[in-house]
Amino acid sequence: MDVVDELIELHEEHVSGLLRLCRQAGWPDYGEQELALLVQQGRFFGYQNVSGDIISCIGLFLFGRLASIGLVIVDKEYQRLGLGRRMVNACITQTDENTAIRLCATKEGLPLYEKAGFHTAGSVRKYSCHSFQPYTKKLDAELTSFREQDFHDLTAADLAAFGGDRSNLLQQLISASCECIIARNQDGQLIGYGLSVQTPANLKFGPIIAPSSDVAAQIINRLAAGKQGPMRIDIPSEHTSLHDSLIEMGFHKDDEPPLLFYQKKAPIQNGHLYALISQALG
Repeated sequence: MDVVDELIELHEEHVSGLLRLCRQAGWPDYGEQELALLVQQGRFFGYQNVSGDIISCIGLFLFGRLASIGLVIVDKEYQRLGLGRRMVNACITQTDENTAIRLCATKEGLPLYEKAGFHTAGSVRKYSCHSFQPYTKKLDAELTSFREQDFHDLTAADLAAFGGDRSNLLQQLISASCECIIARNQDGQLIGYGLSVQTPANLKFGPIIAPSSDVAAQIINRLAAGKQGPMRIDIPSEHTSLHDSLIEMGFHKDDEPPLLFYQKKAPIQNGHLYALISQALG
């Protein structure tokens, strides 16, 4: 095959090539705006053919001692040439031994990741909704719109829940979001937050940080209230108590890809991460 045998780093000028690969892979939530943000926030690598077309890609996102790998795609015309394996190994070498690496695997990619040293540590449940039903359970948490002075407490809550520092990414996501909702307890302390972001295909909810599934459901209800059109949310599988609330709100489970980690030492998380930004970012 006419592959240039050099892994290159991809930048904003390669977004159109990344978009073509995402469309071929059937990932409609990624448009040019979403991909440009990811390229700014992470490091992307890929291979070209002799015509200069991007024929594979991978994204590596560093959040302190936690990294995430996502958007691993090889053009269907260039599969089974070892490009995926070489890209994954290249990303692993970009991190040190103290950094845990997470990724959500497709069924097709799972054997590749296991051979590279990843192990299954759970799964992620993807839910979609086409007719939202309001959540009726009332709680004591107070929900308010995000203000700039909330950012410090918001990032502290996110770090404790996710296990890595995403403050730079969150700043950009909040600016691009449809809505950012803050949850407070009776003492006025920030106990959680949630974002909604419009992609080309869905109104996506995440991240959702909350002290309980009930508060998470309340945040989702607020973000979805009065909205029309398809919605999506990705939640860690251990939060089974949120499942019933999502079903009540009109969501149904579409898929449950495995969540893998490269290092045996998982990041320290407090269990408050109820929804991911995306499967690529965590």
